[in-house]
Amino acid sequence: MTRTTHDTDAKAEVRATVFGHLAGMVVAPVFKALWDRRLFDLFESSPDGVDFEAVVERTHGNRGYLRIALRLLASCGWLEQRQTGEAEESTRYALSEDGRIALRLAPLLYTEVLPFLTKAIFLEDFLFEHSDRPLLLALQELVARSIERWGLPTVEEPDGGLVAEQLRRHLDGILVGPVMVALARAGIFEQMAGGPVEVGAIRANRASLNYILDLLAGQGWLTREKNRVSLTPCGEYAAKIDTAYGVQVSYLPRSDHVGILLFGNPRMPRVDETGVELLVNRAMNVWGSGGAHRTYFRKVDEIIIEIFNRPLDRQPRGICDMGCGDGSFLEHLYEVVRTRTARGAKLAEQPLVIVGADFNKVARRLTKQTLRNAAIPVAHVIPGDINRPAQLASDLEKLGLDIHDLLHVRSFLDHNRPYMAPANYARGSREGKSTGAFAYLGEEIPADELEENLVRHLRRWAPYVGRFGLLVLELHTLPPELTAANLDRTPAVAYDGTHGFSDQYLVELPVFLECAHEAGLEADPRYQSKFPPSDLATVSINFFTAPAVSRPAL
Repeated sequence: MTRTTHDTDAKAEVRATVFGHLAGMVVAPVFKALWDRRLFDLFESSPDGVDFEAVVERTHGNRGYLRIALRLLASCGWLEQRQTGEAEESTRYALSEDGRIALRLAPLLYTEVLPFLTKAIFLEDFLFEHSDRPLLLALQELVARSIERWGLPTVEEPDGGLVAEQLRRHLDGILVGPVMVALARAGIFEQMAGGPVEVGAIRANRASLNYILDLLAGQGWLTREKNRVSLTPCGEYAAKIDTAYGVQVSYLPRSDHVGILLFGNPRMPRVDETGVELLVNRAMNVWGSGGAHRTYFRKVDEIIIEIFNRPLDRQPRGICDMGCGDGSFLEHLYEVVRTRTARGAKLAEQPLVIVGADFNKVARRLTKQTLRNAAIPVAHVIPGDINRPAQLASDLEKLGLDIHDLLHVRSFLDHNRPYMAPANYARGSREGKSTGAFAYLGEEIPADELEENLVRHLRRWAPYVGRFGLLVLELHTLPPELTAANLDRTPAVAYDGTHGFSDQYLVELPVFLECAHEAGLEADPRYQSKFPPSDLATVSINFFTAPAVSRPAL
């Protein structure tokens, strides 16, 4: 085996481990909530399957979130979904063979590790700021269990197999995920990038830090020699993709309340009296999503370079990012224009206007800081709602800007639009093609209605992007059976859990493109990309134009 092949295989193994870690942070709380509700007794007594209506009746759960929970277990390979009729209500669920193994192994182990979630929400404070006493005992015991592989059989042992390895990654993920985020955000991995580091040189509460280093050593990501630690090659790669954990960890407050979402008040408060979000750490979410999105910047660059190499009278006046996050995407786009395009040489006489719009105050504050640090001469940061492009046009007009004069971009936002039930829509009027499960405040949204909502959402944007186009990076789901067959190769389980329970709407890439086409948006085939470049694509890049709207010739 060549070194290159070995490196590729090692990275694939790290990614598989990370995907399992991410899945664990969403699957474990859901499984435990269903277990406590004794739902699995119903499945065990009905080997031929249970109708969704019977599941709702047995658990008295909130239909939308309950549907998401069952689909999540199907994506793990633990439940089988069977359609017995055309309506979604006719779905039957049955335990798979892997599900029966999981049911035997998982409940006590999940019960053992899940109390750590409450402490993990505050891990950064415990580790770097305040006393770590509330953390110490839990860390000591759980890290020891992780190193002992949770007492689960190995693949080679009689009761071992893929389910045991799947569970091991789930359990490890509840510990490793928050740890990776805490160390990354504190700059510890950057400190280690130069080679071995003295443990005493790492500013952290000593006892907890030692347990954390033992945890990562147990993953094969660190080596410890006396008082010095260093990253292994696999650890270096894990540190390089550490932001992959950010979004999942930012939603730990929500995971801590998943039982309430499933079986309690689904309208529980999402924000406090000051407007701070209660079920997500928004600053951490922005950090995680901003870092992870950099992977896709290179493909985006090709589109930006083409647009800003056109004759000046055929170029947009600027770039508007709806859902600007921390502003890193806008900063990157500005640098591409400045350093790699014909427009870059003309910025003094024809400045590039940069506009960041976001609904969230934290995101707007971070964007202002990013754009200020980047010394971008003409930059505006304003409130923005993806559902209201007409309001954006009005707000831009107040700044002396015409919405039609801008290139519009957004990254991973369309699935996160506030839901608006389509007016005068009769359910069943269209055929729902997505396999996704969708909810708004616990109420189930059928696939056909969700797709109608998506078409109308995109149609509202079409009149405003006809001149210079709409560049969209988007996240997608996969059919559960495809996910279950490729758990080592996709993070879809984690995405579905995190986004489903926070009222976000992931559809498959083909469904997204069909809805865009119906809305009057056409994807330029020259610039279409998907990641990975296969049927497992959960991320896409598309440059949409609106042919029915006048725009400059290419």
